[in-house]
Amino acid sequence: MLQNFKIHVLIFVVAAGLSPATAAELPPAASGPAAAASGPLFLTVPDVIARVKAQNLQLRIQQEGVQRALERVYQRRAALLPQFGLRAEQMRRQIARNQLTGGVLAGTAPFNASAARIEGRMSLIDAQRYADYRISRLSHTIETLDYQVAVQELLDQAIFLYFTQLRDLRSIEILAGNLEREQQLLDLARQQFDAGVAVKIDVTRAEVRLATVKRSLMEAQTAAEDSALQLKNLLDIELEQVLRLDRSLLESIKTPPALKRYGQLTELSEARPEVKSQQTQLEQALLARRATGWQRLPALSLFADWGYDASELSDDDQGEAWMLGVELSLPIWEGGRIAAESREAQAAVRQNELALRELNNAVEREFKFAMLQMDSRYAQIEIARDEVRLGKDEVEQARERYHEGLADNRELIDAQQRLADAENSHLRALYLYRLSRLDFARAIGAVERVLE
Repeated sequence: MLQNFKIHVLIFVVAAGLSPATAAELPPAASGPAAAASGPLFLTVPDVIARVKAQNLQLRIQQEGVQRALERVYQRRAALLPQFGLRAEQMRRQIARNQLTGGVLAGTAPFNASAARIEGRMSLIDAQRYADYRISRLSHTIETLDYQVAVQELLDQAIFLYFTQLRDLRSIEILAGNLEREQQLLDLARQQFDAGVAVKIDVTRAEVRLATVKRSLMEAQTAAEDSALQLKNLLDIELEQVLRLDRSLLESIKTPPALKRYGQLTELSEARPEVKSQQTQLEQALLARRATGWQRLPALSLFADWGYDASELSDDDQGEAWMLGVELSLPIWEGGRIAAESREAQAAVRQNELALRELNNAVEREFKFAMLQMDSRYAQIEIARDEVRLGKDEVEQARERYHEGLADNRELIDAQQRLADAENSHLRALYLYRLSRLDFARAIGAVERVLE
């Protein structure tokens, strides 16, 4: 049963793409008909970035919102441009004449009337329409920036899942190594017991340790499958598709970037699409506040038409008709609506000013914390490496002492546990440093630069 379990573990490792050397020795495990037909899908971080931008459904929905905002700009602009139309009508009318006969209003006989016109109208001065157009342009800019924010957030999620999947797969490898050491411990305990050097409790301790590592390995396998499913779902990949990830990222660790490489903190804050979006919202609120006063200004428009009048549309007896005029309108009393809109606009300006201040503070905190966190986690990696090296030495020494009968296997069990903890600490240090690089890339508004 133990050997079967070990084979099952190794096959899972190969299927997860953990070790090219092991993969060359054992046949790959199938993961469904679709996966077997198409073969494994190799994904690097740039592949993940490109796939999120091109295929993520949430981003595609957001893109439609940007397009709708752009079309609203065209709608508001149309109100400022000349409007032309064609009108044709045929009617039969009767008009009453102002001639009082015996108290009854007399009228003319019914007659036919026909008209064909080309009509035009153009707004010459209308501050409110102009304000609506400018506000719609700012709304389109905000939608575009919000789309960029969504891109950064989804890239952050996707790369986080990518790093998490790498960690989970490496965790399985570590536990597989632990399982092999625990099996060797159990074999040694049985040999020592058979030789009369050890007691039964040594065998029992080794069996307990082996069972514990088996359970941990099963839990790690479940965690790896879960992170793989989440990554596939975010990238819109078939759940049966086998993935191969870039294993070099586990060890290719670069030193933390210096602040001077990215300019001043103020410039970094302004590079964030969230900050740009909030600044544009404030600009929009300021324009809306000014536009409320523009409603009191007169509106001037030009209108004209030209065509023919006749009794019937098909009548050859036609007469040319035209009209040209200017229309001026000025609000006198609107029930206090403009004053209320002005107060609302002032409140909106104050609200956006406070929101921008809060966002700038958050961006500054995120950036500074990301720098501190990267430095700290980078230093922990070297410490964790030393712990692993020392742990391996301790295990070898404890194994020799137990083999020579100088101690029971508790010393070796403790040494192996400390080595397992050291390997997990090293993996955790690498994983957390990768996440701190991701946090830094997010802080400067460029998740795409996470590997730089």
